[in-house]
Amino acid sequence: MGRTPGSKNPGHDDKRRALASAVIPRLLALGPAASLRELAAAADVSVPTLRHYFEDRDGVVVAAMAEMLRQGQPYLAATAKPRRGGLRPSLVAMMRALLEGWRDFGVGRIYGTGLAIGLHHGVLGPAYVDRLLEPLLQAVEARLEQHRRWGELGDHDVRFAALALVSPVVLALLHQHGLGGSACRPLDLDAFVRAHVDGFVRAYGPSRPPDRGRARTRAER
Repeated sequence: MGRTPGSKNPGHDDKRRALASAVIPRLLALGPAASLRELAAAADVSVPTLRHYFEDRDGVVVAAMAEMLRQGQPYLAATAKPRRGGLRPSLVAMMRALLEGWRDFGVGRIYGTGLAIGLHHGVLGPAYVDRLLEPLLQAVEARLEQHRRWGELGDHDVRFAALALVSPVVLALLHQHGLGGSACRPLDLDAFVRAHVDGFVRAYGPSRPPDRGRARTRAER
C-alpha cells in the first residue's frame, strides 16, 4: 500500500536532524557565503536531497540553527538555574562561563556567524533571534527571576535587566574575538566582566538587604 499523500517516510525527522547537524561545521566556517551546494557536500548528499528535506538554503540554515539550539540546551539550562550564594557571585560565574564557552568551545562562532547570516534578512534574522539569541536572553531572565524571588534583585523588569546585563558582554566578545579587536585594541575581558557585574548589582540589586529567612537574634549570632 502506498503512502498517504503528504505523509513522511519513516525516519524522516531523524534524517532531517542528522542533515542539519552535518552542515553546521561548514556553515560556521563559511557563514553567509555558504551555498546550498557547499552545504550538501558537507552533509555528503546531493542538492536535490537537501531540497527534499528543507526546500531551499534558508530552510537548511534555519534547521541548522534549531540543531545548534538543541545541542546547547544543557548550557542554557545551567544558565537559567543559579545556586544560592548571592547575586554578584552568581552573575560573575555565569559570565565567566559565557566567556569560556565563547572563546574555547565555539559559542562565539555560533553567535557571530548567526548574526552575520541573519542581519537584515527577512527569514534568517528572525530565525536567529528565535533559535539562538532569545534562548540565551530567556535563560538569563530565568536566572534573574530566581534571584528576585530570593530577594537579591530589585523589583525590575527581568527582560530589561537581562538585556542590560548580557548586551555589553556580548558586544565586548564580538569586539575582541569576532572582529579582531584583541589585536588592535585588546581588552581584559575578565576584568571587564567583574566591573560590569559590579555596576549591574549596584543598579539592579535590592533596595533592602535580601531576606535570607528568619532574622537571627543577637543570642543566636
